[in-house]
Amino acid sequence: MKVFFPLGAFYPSQIGGPCNTLYWHCVALKNNGFKPTISTTTIGITNEISAEKWLELDCGYVFYAKKGISTLTTRKRLSREVSKTDILHLNSLFSPFSIYSFLYCSLFYRNKKIIWSVRGELNKNALKFSSWKKKPLLSLYKLLNRDVIYHSTSSEETKGIQKIFPKNKIVEVPNLIAPSERLTTTDSKNLLYVGRIHPIKSLDKIIRALALSETFLESNSKFLIVGRQEKRHNTYKKELVSLINKLNLQNKIVFKGHLEGIEKEKIYAESFALILASETENFGNVVVESLNQGTPVIASKGTPWKILEDYDAGLYVSNAPSELAKAIDSLLSLNLKRYQQMKTNSYKLIDEKFKIDSQIHKWISIYKKLLNEN
Repeated sequence: MKVFFPLGAFYPSQIGGPCNTLYWHCVALKNNGFKPTISTTTIGITNEISAEKWLELDCGYVFYAKKGISTLTTRKRLSREVSKTDILHLNSLFSPFSIYSFLYCSLFYRNKKIIWSVRGELNKNALKFSSWKKKPLLSLYKLLNRDVIYHSTSSEETKGIQKIFPKNKIVEVPNLIAPSERLTTTDSKNLLYVGRIHPIKSLDKIIRALALSETFLESNSKFLIVGRQEKRHNTYKKELVSLINKLNLQNKIVFKGHLEGIEKEKIYAESFALILASETENFGNVVVESLNQGTPVIASKGTPWKILEDYDAGLYVSNAPSELAKAIDSLLSLNLKRYQQMKTNSYKLIDEKFKIDSQIHKWISIYKKLLNEN
């Protein structure tokens, strides 16, 4: 079975979580007899890579184009792959690669099967950004979307899709990972954030919470911020620095910049807990990455991570600074035995719910049912 993925960015690019999760997804599909094909760009790829030709890799056939959808060559390639595939699996509602592939398929191959992973883009908070571009596209999708099946990673995201596309079928499968090697390191009491420096991530609320946490202030703990901001959000970074200075936290908060690979895994493993306080989050790959290194997580109720409390692998709280401060105090005050149990539970949650090799059968079933195969 051929499945085509037109993507604006793909592994080894690290500009977003789907770069990795889609890579693992395609590897698992290929290992189970599928024929994944990926047409993408070199965006976010810093190491040497063979571009402008088809590569047969462990995840299927991949074409890395140096230029995007604006070139006729890229559009022809997308059109050709859409015509040949059994299933078109789109990712992101507003990526130019998705928009073009969907419109081409809708005009010329109306019986072609389409699955669309929305990647959190239908949340009301996410829709506020560049709404003038998004609303006309959503209206067009409603007109043309016919039998598109939408993919959600959580029950909250499912509700968001239902509001926009109430007549379409939705499949709900969390992001799955091929876990990185688990590192044995010396634990610190440092708290960690990993992700974009963006207003929707509510880093300002975490900073205010730290200023309210007596346990944090009286300890040797630091708060490490890993990630980069887009140029359009430079103002938000400046606001965070100003807030840190205002609250006299200059010696307690460190911006580490962007980290990848073993350096990122190491900082997960060495940290005491990860904090994800987003206003909204369709999934949050950083939570899975942190738990895989045995590092518990404080996640806000804007994220779909209630399961943390079900497994006793972290805390699920409001992202109000006062509530985050209580959660921080609670974790930092744990005795060693209690904390070690929480680390063990973190490993268990990943092993039972998010490993791609044990969970890929869910996707295989979805694809086969879509083509009415046994």
